Order: sequence, then structure tokens, then C-alpha cells
Amino acid sequence: MLLVQSERNALLAALASVVGVVERRHTLPILSNLLLEKQGGRLTLLATDLELQVSTQLDVATGGDFAITLAARKFYDIVRALPEGAQVKLDSKDSQVVVSAGKSRFTLQTLPAADFPRVETGAGLGEAIRLPQKVLKRLLQLVQFAMASQDIRYYLNGMLLVLDGK
Repeated sequence: MLLVQSERNALLAALASVVGVVERRHTLPILSNLLLEKQGGRLTLLATDLELQVSTQLDVATGGDFAITLAARKFYDIVRALPEGAQVKLDSKDSQVVVSAGKSRFTLQTLPAADFPRVETGAGLGEAIRLPQKVLKRLLQLVQFAMASQDIRYYLNGMLLVLDGK
């Protein structure tokens, strides 16, 4: 059953934005996976390490709605190795997904999507702001020298962001 068909560069860009969160060796095998969830014409890619959750969306026109998990690093490496401009197809077969492009075929094992942990987000947990990337980057550069990176006192390993009014 055809799950998704997408252009290689679009899929690679989406994978690159989430695969950095995935841990290579973890006590929970599902955490080395990536959740792929399609609803309507949007494919959502979700990765987590139980502290941080990153997701991105990709417009795809083919296939029905589904939710599966794939080995994130393997999937990323496969897509990265495919020729530029190739059409990547994901087909479901039992508890496996076949990734194909041209004459290339790769079979990846899946784990149940229901087992994939999600970081819960509550409504109205705080303020929302919009800043241009350059402004946020400059603000972070002004304080980053004071942030510890491996201090035993974990509360010193970051920064406090306070929003006041506008």
C-alpha cells in the first residue's frame, strides 16, 4: 500500500530539521525512531528525546492517512544517499516500510505509532511571541557567554526568558 510519494529534496529538508533530536543509543528503542503521521495532504514528522520534541510538516498529495514510526537515522541516511530530484516512495508491507526511488529499494522495520511518546502541550501555558530570527539570535548572543554547559547545578545550564507586556 502506497503511503507517501515525495520529492527527495523536500523530504530530506524535513528530515534534517528533526533528526538531530533523535538519540542514537537509548534505553527505549522507540526513541531512536521518527513518527510519520499523515492527515489529509500534510505529512508530519515528529522526533523526541523525552525532553525536547521537534516536528515539521510537509505537503504530500498521494496516499491515505496513516501513522508509523521508522528508524530515524537510517531513513535519513537512505534519503540523503538517493540521487537529487528523485521521487521517493514509501510503501507499507506488514510491519515494514519499503523506501524506493528509481531502482533502489530499502526495507525498514516499523514500531507501533501508538507507542511513540509525545510531549504534551497544554493550552494557555504562557505567552507567545514572534521575533525575526536575526533579533532572537542577537539576543541569545548577548547572554550565551554566561550560560553554563555542563554544570552539576542543572538550573545554570540554560537561560531565563521573561516576557513582560509587549
